Amino acid sequence: MTRLGSRKASQDALTKEDEDLKKNEGKKGKVYWKIMAVVAVLSIALNVLACFHGFCDWYKLTIYGLISDALGMITGWIPVAIGELMAYVGVLGLLMGVILLVLFPFLRKRAGFRKGIAVYGKSLFMTLLMVFFIYTLNWIIPFRATILQVKDATERKYSVLELQNVRNHVVNQINDCAKQVPRDENGSVIYDKKAIVKAVYASMKAQAKDYPILSGYYPPMKDALYSDFLDWMNIGGYTYPYTMEVTWNKYCNDLYYPFLLAHESSHHQGYYQENEANFIAFLACTQSEDPLVRYAGYYEIYYYIEGEYKAALYNELGRDKMKEILKQQPNLSAQVIQDRNEALKVSRERYEADSHPAESLKETSAKVADVGWSTQGDLLQENGYDGVIKMVLQYYDVKEGGLESPF
Repeated sequence: MTRLGSRKASQDALTKEDEDLKKNEGKKGKVYWKIMAVVAVLSIALNVLACFHGFCDWYKLTIYGLISDALGMITGWIPVAIGELMAYVGVLGLLMGVILLVLFPFLRKRAGFRKGIAVYGKSLFMTLLMVFFIYTLNWIIPFRATILQVKDATERKYSVLELQNVRNHVVNQINDCAKQVPRDENGSVIYDKKAIVKAVYASMKAQAKDYPILSGYYPPMKDALYSDFLDWMNIGGYTYPYTMEVTWNKYCNDLYYPFLLAHESSHHQGYYQENEANFIAFLACTQSEDPLVRYAGYYEIYYYIEGEYKAALYNELGRDKMKEILKQQPNLSAQVIQDRNEALKVSRERYEADSHPAESLKETSAKVADVGWSTQGDLLQENGYDGVIKMVLQYYDVKEGGLESPF
């Protein structure tokens, strides 16, 4: 009797324990689905509100900065790009899903395996939903805000002569800056990264008098872990919306670095359209107290203006007349050309000094990039990178009181 009673008591205890476990699992399941429901509803509601520029403008001026500053401060002190590591973990997670699907026909009858599948499915579902929610907060809403307007500018078309005057001004500024930048005994430009970062951020914050959201926190720009792929895809850098980290392709040339830093930092502050980021970078660099930062700003914007100027001349006057007029305009000095070539040479040496295990994917990456750049151009249209030309013309139009005469 004693032995049977003991066994029955033991079985009753196990049964009660199983019931308690089921109750706990049931409670956890309810909490999980409640959280999922709340996040899903919030995501949908925010994306509906994001259809209205007024809401997006208000959000970017009030809430977005708090999020980007907080995340930037948290992730900024860590030297590696956390966002990239998260991406690698995400890829591994998806690969695990593929493995589970392959094993499912063989292990589906095992309770432990089925439970693992359920946990994986819930985790994946939660992760994807949270990714969408954070992306909505940190990218979709600010991206849909009203496009940056150049202060005091009016909407109008510009003539080829006006474009020419701006182009020539930029060329003259580049040549002047080339004479002012610090150089070593061999005549090579000295690139002091710490000084550059300090000067760019100071000038970015100075623009806040006209563009208030630029007064926020500026995290350090990190080396992208997969700079190889960025280089093959002709990408200079990116801002990771989930961690608000600013990264750059470490194989970019040093003369481009100040402008790229300002461009990516503009994204971090909420200017996600490419023409906006280019314009803020142009302002910050060309109005900097550091001659090297000014040099980089004018140099980078020159190629946008030059391409537009040549296209306008060709369309209006034809090839022969275009060549004749171009000969009469100021051009980049020999010193500028030398600085450019040297910067490109150093960047290639930096690339060649590293090993690139995935170099077999170089051509594939380039093809993917071609599709990506084409798609981005179709989506952004006038708000793409080249859209900065109009903004620069408007800026000088206001500053100079007209563009009909050289300045």
